Amino acid sequence: MTTVTGTDDDARSRRRSLTEAIAALRVPRANVSLETVFLTVGALFLPIGLVVIILGWYGAAHTGHIYEQNSYIISGGLLGLGLIFVGFALYVGYWMTRQIRATETGTQQTLRALRQLQEELRTGGVGGEVASPSGADVFVATQHGSMLHRPTCPAVAGRNVHVVDDRSAAKYRACSICITD
Repeated sequence: MTTVTGTDDDARSRRRSLTEAIAALRVPRANVSLETVFLTVGALFLPIGLVVIILGWYGAAHTGHIYEQNSYIISGGLLGLGLIFVGFALYVGYWMTRQIRATETGTQQTLRALRQLQEELRTGGVGGEVASPSGADVFVATQHGSMLHRPTCPAVAGRNVHVVDDRSAAKYRACSICITD
């Protein structure tokens, strides 16, 4: 079976031009969030509901027949109240989605800060290293404490500590949890 390369190239170029033409026909989708839809529809329904109620009142006030007044009250009053209720509910939905997103953002920021703080405590300080005056082990103590601890000691976890230099280390006694000789 023999193939002609000219027809294969023609088919490829026709397929390519068809693909380009179809891609040009596609309409880009608008990125509309649910939050925006709630706000927009709610903002439209509230004033429309008020206008419908006013029109219902105007129609009922300007006719002397009871059966016409009832239809104005039903169509204007109840439809208007329904639109106001739905608009209000949509606006509350918009407000709640904003609150939820703000809470999620705050939670994510708090978790990132806690992870960073946990990593700093695990490594012994900011930047991943703690400077020791003599190059030996690093010891810490609380402000009013009388014991030396390692930075990873559970007895000082979550407390304000300061690094103890070699000169002042003699006035502290060793922690029995983290310092074993």
